[in-house]
Amino acid sequence: MNLRRRRELILGILLLIVASLAFLFGWTNLFTVKNVTVEGSPNSQITKQVLQIADIQKGEKLARIEPRNISTKLALAGIDWVEEVKVSRNWITRAVSINLSARMAVAISGARFIDSGGVLFTSPIKVSKKLPSISAFDDSSRAAAVSLYLGLPADFRALVTSVNASSAKNFQIRVKDKLRINWGDDSNMALKVKIYKALSELPENEKIKQMDVSDPTKPTVK
Repeated sequence: MNLRRRRELILGILLLIVASLAFLFGWTNLFTVKNVTVEGSPNSQITKQVLQIADIQKGEKLARIEPRNISTKLALAGIDWVEEVKVSRNWITRAVSINLSARMAVAISGARFIDSGGVLFTSPIKVSKKLPSISAFDDSSRAAAVSLYLGLPADFRALVTSVNASSAKNFQIRVKDKLRINWGDDSNMALKVKIYKALSELPENEKIKQMDVSDPTKPTVK
């Protein structure tokens, strides 16, 4: 057998194997869904809801399950608290696993929560920890406000009760629900915190309601 015929034979065998596997996985009943589970769900009610939306039926061909379609279905159904969906298929046990990664709330905006990327979402469970309120002009301003808040030193961040973003480069911070600070942009963060601490410790500033550190070289109080 010459080299050309040998190559044609090998190619033919490979094509036959591929075609056989495609038929085996996509058209026979050997690799069908036997069980579907949901991981990362906060409770049984949410698990049931996710299973209904995913709509993966027992006996369905494993090869025909498209993970991206499940993510799209959840998004269209308004399941906005899910940050990422991973779908795995076990060809041996014929099990499908839907793994949900939930968004973590770092702030609130009205009745909704905000994650570290500035995305608004509705939590399926009660969030017990106290979170600051963030209001913003638009999505980019909200994301900038979250970035500013998370970039503050931890001890100062713990005092912040709200952040308002009139734009992506102009912020107002309220501390302890009492003092309103005109923060300006997100530059000179450490210096602005030092100025806040220094001015707050002065006896004559005990009852001040406003502070302006937008220009760290010319801070003012009222």
